[in-house]
Amino acid sequence: RDYGFFSIINHGISESILQNFDEAMRQFFALPEEVKLGLARTNDNSRGYSNNEFTKQTRDIKEIFDYGHTLREDLAPNANENRVLDGFNQLPREDDLPGFATVIKEYYKACSELSLKLIRTIALSLGLSADALDDFFLNNHTSFLRLNKYPAIDNDAEPYLNNEANLDQEIDPTARNDDFSTPLNKLRGKRLGVNRHFDAGGLTILRQDANISALQMNLHRPEQKPKWIDVSPIPGALTVNCGDMLQVLSNDVIKAPEHRVKATTHPGKVRYSAPFFLNPAYDAIIQPILPENTTSTARYKPFTWGFFRRRRFEGDFQNEGIPEIQIAHFRI
Repeated sequence: RDYGFFSIINHGISESILQNFDEAMRQFFALPEEVKLGLARTNDNSRGYSNNEFTKQTRDIKEIFDYGHTLREDLAPNANENRVLDGFNQLPREDDLPGFATVIKEYYKACSELSLKLIRTIALSLGLSADALDDFFLNNHTSFLRLNKYPAIDNDAEPYLNNEANLDQEIDPTARNDDFSTPLNKLRGKRLGVNRHFDAGGLTILRQDANISALQMNLHRPEQKPKWIDVSPIPGALTVNCGDMLQVLSNDVIKAPEHRVKATTHPGKVRYSAPFFLNPAYDAIIQPILPENTTSTARYKPFTWGFFRRRRFEGDFQNEGIPEIQIAHFRI
């Protein structure tokens, strides 16, 4: 509850599913650049490929591929019935990457089932009934799976390794010249794989690279001086962290952890990871769910997940020059 991170073993996702997924992820990022760019995200479609994502108004040193929930599996991904607030799925052609779609869907389904089991267990831990959070997540969740590739940083950039400071607060905002057209290998200055952030949704289930530790969490709250520590992978385990929506629903009983990813510095090494983000239904009204007979009062005003999600993505897609939306904006 205090730190928002935990590891889970005996999670029920078979080793064959995990290994098939790991191989499919590597094969995707090995595709020719023009094939990946043919699946590029846009400002009105958050799904697909990107190598130019921003976090805290700074470019991340990574490539990503996002795959989300599908309303009608019997229809094409870009059919009108499958176009949602987040956009629609873009998958490589079968000729370009045979079997990829099947493997991705299988892993997405396994993570979805696991996350819904976890959310019911968390509801019980909050003194609620097991199904108290079902309306937010069970039938209409808008979750997505992200594939990450962190290339080894080159000589044009400097890895940011200060564990008692924040990168974005050390850079003079007026001196920032990041844009989303500069190639990753041409970015200069101090860099992280992903700058500090809070996950927006309910839960995140992370498949970490077992050989390279790069994930860090901030032990301190944002108003304090930061203290970044490693969240190293545990063999056979999945790493789980709580998100902003779960912090609101629990009325701050559960804290969403601030975290970041160090840039990969091992020469010739590439780090891969894959977070599954359990997100509520778009029209879900997010507000504290209080146990019966509690003396606590709600600490947040109601808001919809769809509004919050859209505003967060707009900050990921480009440097707007304004702070990202945060749950603190809804605090009473």
